[in-house]
Amino acid sequence: MAKNTTSAPTLNRRSFVAAGVAASACLASGCAPEAKVDTGKEASYAQQGAYEGGLANTSLNDGEWKFMECNKGCGGGCVNMALVKDGKVVRTKTDSSHEDSLEHPQFRGCLRGRCAAELDFGPDRLTYPVKRKHWSPDDPHGELRGQDEWERISWDEALDIVADQLKKVYTTYGPRAVFYPWDQRNDRTPVLDACGGYIASWDTQSFGSYLMDLAQLGLPEVAYGGLGTVNDRFDIIENAQTIVLYAQDPAWSAIAFAAWNLRAAKDKGARFVCVGPFCNASANAFDADWVPVFPGTDTAFMLGVIFEMLRLDEEEGGIIDWDFLHKYCIGFDDESMPQDATLNENIKGYVLGQYDGIPKTASWASAICGTPESTITEFARTVGKQDNVVMSHGYAAARCSGSEDIPQLFLTIACMGGHMGKPGNCYGPLWVDGSGCGGPALVKLGKGGDGWDVSSCVPLCSPDEKVVVRETGSNIIRTAADDNVNGLELYNAVLDGRYSNVGICWGGQWRPIEERECDIHLIWGEFSSALRAGADILRGIEAFKKVDFVVMRDHVPKMDCVYADIVLPLAGRQQQESLGTRREEVCYYSVVASPDDEAKPNRWVNEQLLERLGYDPAQVYPVSPQQALYNQMAGATVMNEKGEYETLFTITQSDIDEMGVEGAPQEGKIGLSEFKEKGIYTVERKAGDAFTHIGLADFFADPDANPLPSASGKFELFCQAKAETFNMISFDGRTFKPYPIYSEQTKPEAYRFRCFSPHYPRSAGSTYSNVLTLREAWPAPLLLNSKDAENLGISDGDVAHISSAAGSILRKVCVTSLIMEGTAGLPNGCWPKIDEEGIDRGGCGSTLIGGKPSGMGVTGHNNVWVNIEKWEDDELDEDCEWQSVIQASA
Repeated sequence: MAKNTTSAPTLNRRSFVAAGVAASACLASGCAPEAKVDTGKEASYAQQGAYEGGLANTSLNDGEWKFMECNKGCGGGCVNMALVKDGKVVRTKTDSSHEDSLEHPQFRGCLRGRCAAELDFGPDRLTYPVKRKHWSPDDPHGELRGQDEWERISWDEALDIVADQLKKVYTTYGPRAVFYPWDQRNDRTPVLDACGGYIASWDTQSFGSYLMDLAQLGLPEVAYGGLGTVNDRFDIIENAQTIVLYAQDPAWSAIAFAAWNLRAAKDKGARFVCVGPFCNASANAFDADWVPVFPGTDTAFMLGVIFEMLRLDEEEGGIIDWDFLHKYCIGFDDESMPQDATLNENIKGYVLGQYDGIPKTASWASAICGTPESTITEFARTVGKQDNVVMSHGYAAARCSGSEDIPQLFLTIACMGGHMGKPGNCYGPLWVDGSGCGGPALVKLGKGGDGWDVSSCVPLCSPDEKVVVRETGSNIIRTAADDNVNGLELYNAVLDGRYSNVGICWGGQWRPIEERECDIHLIWGEFSSALRAGADILRGIEAFKKVDFVVMRDHVPKMDCVYADIVLPLAGRQQQESLGTRREEVCYYSVVASPDDEAKPNRWVNEQLLERLGYDPAQVYPVSPQQALYNQMAGATVMNEKGEYETLFTITQSDIDEMGVEGAPQEGKIGLSEFKEKGIYTVERKAGDAFTHIGLADFFADPDANPLPSASGKFELFCQAKAETFNMISFDGRTFKPYPIYSEQTKPEAYRFRCFSPHYPRSAGSTYSNVLTLREAWPAPLLLNSKDAENLGISDGDVAHISSAAGSILRKVCVTSLIMEGTAGLPNGCWPKIDEEGIDRGGCGSTLIGGKPSGMGVTGHNNVWVNIEKWEDDELDEDCEWQSVIQASA
């Protein structure tokens, strides 16, 4: 394995995040604009009436500190605070509620969270309802979307227009004429459900092929969230000898608490191994060995690792835990096959070439994945049974076309080494919940009771089936028509009226593939990022321009809003009181500021629309927002050392009266007023305490008494259910086997580089990438290998034109040796800026993604084939010099 040559010294807590940034600073070399003071920018913030960041002459005690919620997209939940003076945020800081230690850590926010006030109150904030000038019910002039002027209108006019259009479309065309293109089934809207349902979409952009039904393999339902299979942070810090970070970069993605825990493990002596096409910030911060693998070739790499583990175990011994494979798994070899297997094959025989005559040797794998043969061999030895190994995976490798077998393959390697169910060993996405630790929640909130119920609403049309409704916190599965469009067919449904319905990916709710037709007339969005995060942006613009009506609601003007007819301004998170939890703590978020504008809470908008549609909002929403918050507080519990949950908050009658809610006084661990003053309650920990969790320990102690959720009750390395599911929904007719195999991906002849999208410090998905401070600090250059750059005649800081079959973008280039030859790293999260020629000058990676869905429908966000050439036509504006703003003409 390649040893990272950027060695990180031993760090204290306060310097860790800065050092992690410094370790990867070379990636912005020559690409960042000069730092400058923009007084005009500060003036525009002040115009919004709630943000005046950067006032250096403001005393830290001159104002009131309030707790600020991060608009997180990273899975974290850190503590951030805002200093508010005269109703404006003038400074921000992070957790300082107590002295910092591993046992009782401060939950420090990252650079994104500290910019939360600028996100909510910045210069692009939506402050009043607007209508596109040339839209009318009789002639929508859709061709002008994205370039038309805006007119300021009243809330009554805006809501009346939206309600009238909903009535028109539902009564004329039915629920399948309404498209919610980024619903994903986890963020429903009572308005559309009350009307009769809608067509929604699903995409694998975040979790990739880990959205398959992991229970079929034996993994707990919450495995993709990191709670069911990984060990507690103290076990990992104290006992892990090797930590494999596969296709993940917590130093950039989970910058605060998770990365700090990993650094603590490093200081305790853990060795780190990072796998992927990029020697990333984590590899630098943890002085890791880097295993380079071309994007989208991880299947070949892992098959080569399995072959080498088999070879090394036969020649040297001590690599494979055969007892583990035969006691806790089925289907690895002939000895462990299930009795009802319909195929007399298994992963061991396949790797050895017994079925196709092709042994999956290190040489075979290296020719595909680009990893040196010796590195594959060394990795196979590293993950053997002899050491305590944490097998932690991210989702980057699973966000590739052809990645369907990635979850089963990585699980197979972890099982071969026996790395589960015991101290210092675990498998799963270690940091994804933002805390870097697994186990049951030590702090829980009560149920708010504000879940809505539309069962009493008579729909405007005749839905195909009854709407399933939820109480807050439970899963919602289907709309009235149960229509779900894959991300790669997202806009075919609008433009061509055709798509393939396979049910829904979340939780494995698949159904046999069925070709369907539709006629979309209305596009609806709430905090929608469909045109940024989804594939085929240019085709998406065509789709938005085709329909009769587009309505969006948000607090900042994402691209979806730019192509809308009506835009409704929503209040940001800093304008509402709320709670947030991670495993060990609960945070309180206060109302930071209340700008003097017309932005409204999302629930208020729903209530107004429901009323206009003839429904009683009080029947849909059973309790008030304040009562729901109180219910969460009153029902909050904390685990004691016996594993029992006790009441967390002491609540007085005065607390109840102050909140204006119904309730009864109670005794708990901490007073509610004290909690609000401190902003956080944390369970104090120590190494070896009663809360230390070993993932799946019960199963490994007694597999018969504690079976896994698979059909066999064990890990299924030969899984008939997986094969049947994938073959049922295969978009391109590809045949899957019960065990993982290599499926060659066709390389387009016209393209030379594999492009992937690493997470990047300035944004978390779509969130924060509009913040000018972060845009200036982190310019998001294209990462290009130095040899490739030389061959292309591109120097550090030059502008490159990156093109694919779906579109093209412009980005400044960062020339580096930390990325594999033949690859290109395009930071995730940039907002599109499409010029008159159809070129995206904002550098959004989704502009490059397109094509037809294959396999189970994984969108290839991380293995797009592109061409790269030097751009010399004109200058490219720095990201911090432009911003999407929706403003009505005077």
